[in-house]
Amino acid sequence: MMQHLSALKLRQLQYFLAAADHLHFTKAAQQLAVTQPTLSHQIAELETHLGTTLFERTGKSVRLTEAGELFQGHAKRAVQQLDAGIIALAELEGMLRGNLRIGVIQSFCRNLLPPILGAFLSSYPGIKIRIEEMTAGAIENALAAGLLDLGIAFAPASKEETELEPVLQEELVLVVKDTHRWASRKTLKVADLDGQRMILLDTSFSTRKLIDGYLHRGGAKPDVVCETNSIGVMLGAVVESEVLTIIPERAIDLGKLGGLQAVRLRDPKPVRTSALLWPRFGFRTIAARTFGKMVRTRLGTPPRGS
Repeated sequence: MMQHLSALKLRQLQYFLAAADHLHFTKAAQQLAVTQPTLSHQIAELETHLGTTLFERTGKSVRLTEAGELFQGHAKRAVQQLDAGIIALAELEGMLRGNLRIGVIQSFCRNLLPPILGAFLSSYPGIKIRIEEMTAGAIENALAAGLLDLGIAFAPASKEETELEPVLQEELVLVVKDTHRWASRKTLKVADLDGQRMILLDTSFSTRKLIDGYLHRGGAKPDVVCETNSIGVMLGAVVESEVLTIIPERAIDLGKLGGLQAVRLRDPKPVRTSALLWPRFGFRTIAARTFGKMVRTRLGTPPRGS
């Protein structure tokens, strides 16, 4: 019979997770700086406590059993919660030092993040920040794995492990060269883009999927002649040719670039919602909560419950 989980040792969970990641006991033991027999013994004890087999062992190779796959997610969250508890205790000391890991989508990085980051660095000089520009899917994966404290991406979330807090809704606008025949237009129907030559973000981006959805609903099938992961490349191509693009309204300051004009779209009006992404089962550090509050304040979104 399975014994109570309180009988489990943190070390056993750590050994199990390393072996589950590597699916190789020797490599897992090397990562943990222990001998392979020690790791095997601890995992065998864990299986005894649980009353079930977590690994199928065939010669030198191992693989997770169905029970092992089920237990892996729970064990990972348990270890993350213990780590979070240690961080929480440190925060009681005043959190004069610490680390903050943030994943941010490209367009937020470009225009909206710098003033928020500057204010945070000035107010909390003891906190070391790592910011990585990532796709929304990569942010969610990193949050679930405990590799990020906070993400900034788009609604909706794609993973159950992600808790989403909307902070900004913005239009997606058509951008044309200032000599283009549409440069003087205030608005255009999405249907007008049918057959037009366009350069868009590649399909790995959530924004591109959103744009494709609006184009489909508006009855437009443009000629996408180029895809890229760079907004700068897209805008440069628009300046130098007759191609068109669609970008978030607040991703850049068109007035500072010159040679470009933004035109609003309608029927339907394309919008996207930026959001704070939190690990649903993870601890929110005081540094992450403070940064999130600064994002909401900057974008005019009140905190929850206010």
